[in-house]
Amino acid sequence: MVAMQLEPIGPNIWVTNGTDIKFMGLLLGTRSTIVRLSDGGMWMHSPVSYNSDLAAEVEDLGPVRFLVAPNVYHHFFLKEWQDHYPDAELIGPRDLPAKRPDLIFSALFDDRRCDPWSSEIDRVVFEGSRAFDEHVFFHRASRTAILTDLIVNVRLDKQTTLGRLIAHIEGVAYPNGRTPLLYRLGMQDRAAGAKAVAAILEWGATQAVISHGEWFREHATQELRKRFAWLPL
Repeated sequence: MVAMQLEPIGPNIWVTNGTDIKFMGLLLGTRSTIVRLSDGGMWMHSPVSYNSDLAAEVEDLGPVRFLVAPNVYHHFFLKEWQDHYPDAELIGPRDLPAKRPDLIFSALFDDRRCDPWSSEIDRVVFEGSRAFDEHVFFHRASRTAILTDLIVNVRLDKQTTLGRLIAHIEGVAYPNGRTPLLYRLGMQDRAAGAKAVAAILEWGATQAVISHGEWFREHATQELRKRFAWLPL
């Protein structure tokens, strides 16, 4: 029997873990959050590597309607999913099309029409960094905040000696992982970042999914406040 890849974490919301990637000396797991919208369509945040078993599980829940790229770095597996689901709408940040001209975007987050799911999923853009903006989401029905790279919380058992050192320097080692040091140092407008975090905290999330490392299955608002304490909240 094939093990199920989708883990239900609330009403009409699932997570799935994908292949590991190497980044800056760290071995990072990947994670996608998938929501079934009220019309039955499936919303996929930062899709992990495509495989037919995972795709079949998603299709059993509903048709793939949206593929969401939350920042300019989470694009590695989008082409695989777009090739298999050409009718799905791909929506991402304004700078990603130049980076990935092979992808076909239905809309960008600057467009007015970029949130067709707004009756069910809220969005806040975390701005102020020289590196990139990140779009953060909130699934109201499950009270789930969905982040990408703003918080990393990796276990050290899979890391090399160098990886463990980097994780500690960057401040991303479990259980105290937070915003990576390089991202924090790259902030040119901390007030803008703090404004975004304030809006995120107002959601009152009870759980918060992140893409890399252990996510927060309870007390999410408190956890987010603690891990964004480097900002003037």
